[in-house]
Amino acid sequence: MKVLILGGTSFFGKETAIHLQKAGHEVTVFSRKAPADGLPLDIRQTRGDRTVEIDLSRMATGTWDVIIDNICYTAEDAQKAIRVFNGRVGLYIFTSSASVYSVIEGSSSPFRETQAELLPLKGELKEKYAYGLGKYAAEQEFLKAFLERRFPAVTIRPPVVVGPNDPTLRAYSYWLRVADGGPMFLPGFAFKNRFIFSKDLARAFEALLYAREPYGKAYNIGDSAEMTLDDFVKVSARIMHKEAEVLYPEYGWLKENGFAFDATPFTMSGDFVLDIARAEKELDWASTPAAKWLEETINWYLFSYTGPAPKNYASRKRELELAQKWKMRL
Repeated sequence: MKVLILGGTSFFGKETAIHLQKAGHEVTVFSRKAPADGLPLDIRQTRGDRTVEIDLSRMATGTWDVIIDNICYTAEDAQKAIRVFNGRVGLYIFTSSASVYSVIEGSSSPFRETQAELLPLKGELKEKYAYGLGKYAAEQEFLKAFLERRFPAVTIRPPVVVGPNDPTLRAYSYWLRVADGGPMFLPGFAFKNRFIFSKDLARAFEALLYAREPYGKAYNIGDSAEMTLDDFVKVSARIMHKEAEVLYPEYGWLKENGFAFDATPFTMSGDFVLDIARAEKELDWASTPAAKWLEETINWYLFSYTGPAPKNYASRKRELELAQKWKMRL
C-alpha cells in the first residue's frame, strides 16, 4: 500500500514508518523535522508544516491508500486535512488519545469507545485539559466528515506510549530513580492503567490497514494487561536487578511539603483503564507481554541513550531530603 504518515520522524511515528516499510508498504513521512536521521533510505521524507494548508496540499497531488495523522491536535487541523484529502485517500487514520475520556462528562473506567459517542463534554474545563479537548474536537470533525461526506476516517485512541526514543523521558524518570538506589515517592501507586509499547502501537496501525469496514469508528488500543504504577516500578526494578525503595505518603503531606509532582509523571487520581475489547475482537489485537517490552526499553535507555536526564530529575536532591523527612515522621 501507498502510505503517508503525517509526523513520522520521531518516536512512535518513526517506529510506524519503519515497521510498515519492512512489511512491504511504500511509505512517505511528512514533518517539519524532515529529513530526519534513522529512517531507511527507501522511506521518502518531505518537509512541511501540518498546520499550513498549502503544505498539506502538496501531499494531495496524488492519491494515498492510507494516511496516518499523528500530529492533528485541533478541529481546525482536522478541517484542513478533510478539505485537502477528501477523495484522495482510501483510509484516514487519526491518532487521537485516551485523554479524550478526561473531558467527557460521566465517563468512567474502564473507558469504552461508546462513552465518547453518547456522553457530553464537561463544562468549564481548565487549561490543563486543552490537549484532550483539542483531540476530542478533531475526532468530532472527522466523524462529521464521515457521516456527511463519507470521508474514510477511523480514530485510534492510545494511552501513554512507552518505548525507545521517547522525547518526553517520562518512563526514564522512574528508571533513573531506581538506578540511583534512593527512595522514590509514588502517590496514586495503586490505581490501574494501561500503557502501550511504541512497537505495539506501530502494529496497531498496521492492523487497521487490513480491518474490515473500520470507517467512522474509534478504537481504544493498549497493553493487554492492566498495570499499576507500583507494578511498573517494581517490575522495572527486577529487570534492572535493583531493589526499589518506594514510599507511599498521602497526597496532602506531599503537597504541604512542596513535593514537585512532575517527578512522577505517571501518577493518576483514579483508575484510568481503556477497554480494548473492540480492538481485540475486530483487529485481533494482543500486545507484547509487559515484562518483555519493559526490558527492551529499559535496556535501550541504560545502554544506548546518550541525551540529557529528564528535567524533573533536577529536583532529585529535594526528593531525597523529603524522603528522609517522611521516614523520620514514621
